Amino acid sequence: MGRPPLPLGTYGEIRIYQLGPKRYRARTKYRDYDGAVREVEKVGTSKTNAADRLKEALRDRARAVAGDDVHASSKVREVAEIWLRELDESDKALRTKNTYHQSWDRDLKDAVADLRISECTVSLTSKVLRSVHESAGPGSAKHAKVVLSGILGVAVRFDALETNPVREVVLPRKSKKKAAAESRMVLTVDELPGLRSHLRSNAKWGRWDLPDLIDVLSALGCRIGELLALDWTKVDFEAGTLAIKGTVIREPGVGLFVQPHTKSTAGMRTISPPAWAMRLLRGRAEVADSEWVFPSATGTLRDPDNTRADIRSAVAGTSWEGLHPHAFRHLVATEMDKAGKSAREIADYLGHEKVSMTQDVYMDRKSAGGSASEALDKLDPGS
Repeated sequence: MGRPPLPLGTYGEIRIYQLGPKRYRARTKYRDYDGAVREVEKVGTSKTNAADRLKEALRDRARAVAGDDVHASSKVREVAEIWLRELDESDKALRTKNTYHQSWDRDLKDAVADLRISECTVSLTSKVLRSVHESAGPGSAKHAKVVLSGILGVAVRFDALETNPVREVVLPRKSKKKAAAESRMVLTVDELPGLRSHLRSNAKWGRWDLPDLIDVLSALGCRIGELLALDWTKVDFEAGTLAIKGTVIREPGVGLFVQPHTKSTAGMRTISPPAWAMRLLRGRAEVADSEWVFPSATGTLRDPDNTRADIRSAVAGTSWEGLHPHAFRHLVATEMDKAGKSAREIADYLGHEKVSMTQDVYMDRKSAGGSASEALDKLDPGS
């Protein structure tokens, strides 16, 4: 009975021959993935050095033939093209796609594009991502980590890497100073009356439409892009409902437009805001001269980034400094939670795809029952 063949991608006994002073050859038989058995050899300065060099060559050989399009010697830029193409073909939001493309072009391409896949170790990827963190900030580093992990995930999928090194990268934690600056992502119900009074104290902020915008955000808890995408056809005063069916984004070379879907499928929702918010919107509708509920000064689509900047400018130097529109999302969720609404009800109102997101980020305890509009009645600016 003949000796069984070597399994694919494995090698037999390593034989070492001395060729001269400090010169050795390590040789073995290797069964390639096409089934053929071939001699592979490497020369080194000692028996150990020759054997180690041979084992390294065998490892890279196994990776190199394992994938159809990606192998250990592929450049990262080549694999990035595959991942970015798959990203463009996915159903992710256009804003997300643009963010990841920009992250690759701005933060990663120069640093890793010409590296070989086999060179992407944990230490190297950690160095790259920490450099992004230091030069561009934690937000950019977070996006860069997602992109680089996705690219090297393609390499893993093609067996060009055994594991994804980015998974082992730990980015620096936020400093206490940065954490404090980001605390304005949370706004309490006790702070809301003072904020409203502050925004109504300056005619400029009234011209920027901030008082009404803040009031409606505190009733809907929607994302700023979703609010600015609202047109009057989405508001049903008779039914007391409002349909959130898109979000405003800006695409380079195109400009502002309404993307006909929200961040997730769950974000495509029809909600019943509190009665006071519908009264506010009805008053706006009666004098509206634009199709948009919250238009720009010229009646066109309003830019979410500019609106965030307007809010930051209006509260600069106050106790609300750094206020972000997302704070009203937390406010709405918190008040609904206090009123005993279930995680499912809150998630549906906010447009969360996963209830776990609502529970982990917005809720302090379990709760159940009731309707969203009743829970938000206490936020009525006229009460």
